[in-house]
Amino acid sequence: MYLLATTILTTAALGSDMQILPGESSMTIDVSNALNNGGNLTGDYDETSNPDGTITIPGVWGGSGNQEIPIELSTGTGISGSSTPGGSLGIELFPEQGNAIIYGLFLDVLNENPITASLTTSLLFEVFHTENPTSLYPGGIPIELPLGEGNVTLCVIEQDESVSTTISPIDENMYQIDAILQVSLNLEAVINDETVPLGPLPAPLVLSGQVGTVNGKQVFNASLSIDQTEVIDLPGGEPLPPIPVPLPTIIPPGGTANVLLTLIPQSTSLSIAVSSQITAEGDPETPACDVTGDGQVNTNDILAVLADWGPCNGCDADTNDDGIVNVNDILAVLDCWSN
Repeated sequence: MYLLATTILTTAALGSDMQILPGESSMTIDVSNALNNGGNLTGDYDETSNPDGTITIPGVWGGSGNQEIPIELSTGTGISGSSTPGGSLGIELFPEQGNAIIYGLFLDVLNENPITASLTTSLLFEVFHTENPTSLYPGGIPIELPLGEGNVTLCVIEQDESVSTTISPIDENMYQIDAILQVSLNLEAVINDETVPLGPLPAPLVLSGQVGTVNGKQVFNASLSIDQTEVIDLPGGEPLPPIPVPLPTIIPPGGTANVLLTLIPQSTSLSIAVSSQITAEGDPETPACDVTGDGQVNTNDILAVLADWGPCNGCDADTNDDGIVNVNDILAVLDCWSN
């Protein structure tokens, strides 16, 4: 009894690995990733090697000489859709301490739901005109150029590490739980018969819901969300090698102006927006040495061992199944309690 009087231990509560129920869950997701470039385009005219080449001149008319036309070019991948996600997670509750551990969140966003992906380029330039051929290019408005569409073949969200958070009781069986989890988003799409990977993309996931026991099951209902936008400046500013581009004429249409496109990478941008409602459930896992079977290892289990002290084949207090309840079972319960 001296051991019981002087040992202070925390109460371990039941936990559960739960499966997300797709039929009772929903999600919308929007992800965009872009490489933003500055640069210019210039006609391929050269006085010696290509005297009949295209000449580019700023403005609607007038001017002379082959001049650089400043441009902004952004190329990126967009993914958007809705689904009924599957997956799993684990939650271990410690009601007496008012906290919980959330671990192993895995969301299969697709879960056999089709989500589309697109590859686009946005081009912005000021008004200019060309000679050889003669054409006017109105500017000042971004031009969206679709480069292809396809299907997302992989989209998963995984928790990076377990998180400890606080809980507050709603009633004797349910608790409110709120947390921010660090997760990674991995995607893969097939566009124009080419695989386009994207990720892992780190992001904070906000979780808010209720967890507890309903009809012998551990049940979790929650909202999950990610809302992150990030722009990373690219140092250096070194231009890429010029790219020959056959540019269709606009006014009048029907011709081709041959220009050289020079790009200078400036930044990369990422936007992630996820909104989800999930329901998950699982069978409660009884902690080892839970002699009373109440889902907790505490003083009541010690008292239950003492109550069955002595020879006792097959009783719950015989934690090591040696046919006798003695100090070894006390030590076994204490070991489970502390761990």
